[in-house]
Amino acid sequence: MERELESTHGNGNGNGSFITGSVRLLDYDIGNNNVLIRGSACFGTPGFTIADLTQAITQDPHFAAAKTAGIRLASNPSVIDFCLIGFAPESKDQGIVDTELSWFTSKPPALNGESGPYPVYIPSAISNNPGMMVYWPIQAIGGTPPTTEGGAWPVSPGSSIGADQTDFNYTGLISAIYHALNGNVANLPHPPATLRSISNAIIYIHCDSGVNRTGAAAVGYLMSYGSQLSALSLPCTPATPYTLAQAQTAANLAPPSNDTTPPGGSDIPVACAYCNLLSTGMIDAPLMEECVPLSFV
Repeated sequence: MERELESTHGNGNGNGSFITGSVRLLDYDIGNNNVLIRGSACFGTPGFTIADLTQAITQDPHFAAAKTAGIRLASNPSVIDFCLIGFAPESKDQGIVDTELSWFTSKPPALNGESGPYPVYIPSAISNNPGMMVYWPIQAIGGTPPTTEGGAWPVSPGSSIGADQTDFNYTGLISAIYHALNGNVANLPHPPATLRSISNAIIYIHCDSGVNRTGAAAVGYLMSYGSQLSALSLPCTPATPYTLAQAQTAANLAPPSNDTTPPGGSDIPVACAYCNLLSTGMIDAPLMEECVPLSFV
């Protein structure tokens, strides 16, 4: 039985509902006419449809540059929806995820919101829309993470960012977002046979408010791949990883309207740990200078 979503009155922060201005462009791929978008809303929430999403994208001040480069939003674009929300059984967050599941299909699978394995692909059953929900939550790291160079991790980040599919595997999530944007279906982990190509698509990443987990996904992506958007000031495919502060600054140029402090929520510990993994090649290494969060610099 579908759980009732919390009230969507007010700004909707924390319940997966549509927040005006929370939809922002992060990157695009001209070859496949795909865009990468961050947002707050889950499909199935009152007042949020594909049409609402496309309209919000066109209202993003950064979209003009993508349009000039040749991006054209399809009239009925395919949506590859990365849902980043983990949940405990019978929780509010499970209700949000269940709402989105029921929007994509009338036969939703049972999901494990606490430990995986991830991703779980849910092909769209919506008429004339070949999209897909990709359930792949971001999980915070326990304990008090280091905030200065040389700091030690009190709890290993491995279960949050580790590189296998029995845990949350943030590292794999970041590369999957990149491959989805660039239409590299074969490079996605165990893609379903129904997903043959990704073009004229919106790659949409969201949690329940568009801030912490969505910010962490945005920052991880920018640290690894940069952006085609010159306004974000990070060129694509760097030879070496960007610092966490550089990626945070870029992500905060495209923040949601429900910003908290720090902007975009992009300093959450998984982003620090991922930066450290990029810089050291090790999960548990002491925190490198380039991976200290912006709010502590």
